[in-house]
Amino acid sequence: MKKEIYAKVSKDFFKKHKAYSVCSFIYFLFAGWWFGGFAIFAKFDTERMDFVGGEVSDAFMFLGIWLGLWLVHFLSVELATSRVGEKLMRLFNGIRRLETAEEKEYLQPIFNEVYLKAKESDPELADFNIGIYVIDSMTVNACAVGLRTVAVTKGAIQAFSAEQLKGVIAHEVAHILNADTFAKIKILIGNGIFTFCIMIAKVIWWLIGRIPAFRNPMNTVQMIFDALIFAFLFPMMIVMAISDRKAERRADSYAVDIGYGEDLVEALYVLEKISLKGIEGMIAKLLSTHPRVTSRIEALEVQLGIQEIEMRCISCDKRHTKKVNFCSECGSHSLQKIIKVK
Repeated sequence: MKKEIYAKVSKDFFKKHKAYSVCSFIYFLFAGWWFGGFAIFAKFDTERMDFVGGEVSDAFMFLGIWLGLWLVHFLSVELATSRVGEKLMRLFNGIRRLETAEEKEYLQPIFNEVYLKAKESDPELADFNIGIYVIDSMTVNACAVGLRTVAVTKGAIQAFSAEQLKGVIAHEVAHILNADTFAKIKILIGNGIFTFCIMIAKVIWWLIGRIPAFRNPMNTVQMIFDALIFAFLFPMMIVMAISDRKAERRADSYAVDIGYGEDLVEALYVLEKISLKGIEGMIAKLLSTHPRVTSRIEALEVQLGIQEIEMRCISCDKRHTKKVNFCSECGSHSLQKIIKVK
């Protein structure tokens, strides 16, 4: 059954997480190029002042390094998505099974109802054998981990009603179904490999910098290297944050599709009231993995029909009762979105 699950999440990963796929590919190119560059530098013959070997051997070296990195990534993902790997992830995240009679009597029926509806909508979810777990934290939160775990904090259990919890759980089940958790695993492992490559490079440069003749040049190279890494990573972090925000909206929409949209809206209203988040700067907004709570509520209420979208053409004032990109009357693209409560 693992093969069918892996095939489905892999397909959904490439379909719904194109940004993650591209970023992972760039990570491997960069890491392979970096390791390959050091390997070729190690072949430098100081007596001949030339590199040992030729262009063909260098090309095979780069290919071997990239294949090696890909193999490490593949095996790491295989381990992370196995039952043993998932148990380790639960352990590292402080996630435990339901233990007390109160937890089992209260949470298990809530989860079973939502999971049953989700399986009716998407029968392939039955293969995942997802379970409900608890995090011993008073922070109001919930999460999905790996391919089989949905967890809620003690704070969420206390803050949300049973109906609101159903909306929250439906949202988390969607993250597993949409391969969002699988994407997190792949990018986490990719980041780990990339970070290891950077760490090796810094250690080598530090050792070279200890040689008096190379000290000043290596300090300059180190500064340039750090600047290049920032220029490389920061845009990718923004792209992946945008992808994460889209994943949150897809999960919200799925809760509506299986009948728990209003419950999720009520839960988000509770979350919005108790949220202590202050004013965010531009960088924080760009790197945020979640849309604003109020923005999510608005989108859900539009989907549920609690609010409606109207598009007004600024040029001719024609009103459109659905979201359009241009005015059907005058062809103008200057449109204003107006959201009204029904």
